[in-house]
Amino acid sequence: MKLKSCFAGLLAAVLTSSAASAALVTNGSFEDATQFVADANDTMSLDPGSTAMTGWTVTNGTLAWIGPTNTFGLTAQDGGYFLDLTGYHDNTPYGGVTQTISTNSGTQYALSFYLGSSSQYGIPDSITATAGGASATFTSTNLTPNSTWELETLFFTATGSSTDISLVGNSGDKYIGLDDVAVAAVPEPSTWAMMILGFVGVGFMAYRRKQNGAALRVA
Repeated sequence: MKLKSCFAGLLAAVLTSSAASAALVTNGSFEDATQFVADANDTMSLDPGSTAMTGWTVTNGTLAWIGPTNTFGLTAQDGGYFLDLTGYHDNTPYGGVTQTISTNSGTQYALSFYLGSSSQYGIPDSITATAGGASATFTSTNLTPNSTWELETLFFTATGSSTDISLVGNSGDKYIGLDDVAVAAVPEPSTWAMMILGFVGVGFMAYRRKQNGAALRVA
């Protein structure tokens, strides 16, 4: 019983820390549909400058905010809503979104998001992510004949008490999916070491109890 309690406590601490960090991003899965006004395709076009999506500002080009009953045969990675950065125009400039989050100067963070692609609308596609002076372009690699979501991560170090994160469509044909955006602080090496030691300790205790039990049965 003590073994299970120790493991459960350690796991809960890790999950609680991750959840608190992920909350740095407001409306990361675009599920706040308070201002969502659907057309016949259960889609809403948003132009640059739009703040209809709580927490986000649209940049660069027009994008499509897509709902759960859309007619395109596409589904969200998380929840029911997601973005298509090609919008209805299907050519450059592609749309993007930006948000300012609270950060601690000098702390390293991980900006994660899901990149959506579909062979039905052309593959591969890509998104450029920017945060805290770091920038990288991520291209879909799963080219199977269906709709897929791939987790992408950009690491950055905050230089102030706030940081702008930006995700912009870079290349694609008729679809560049974006969903489930999150930011989490990266644990310090010492924290990782303590977590690893904790898991090793739990494993060793389980091993010793198993060995002792086997010895008692033999006796």
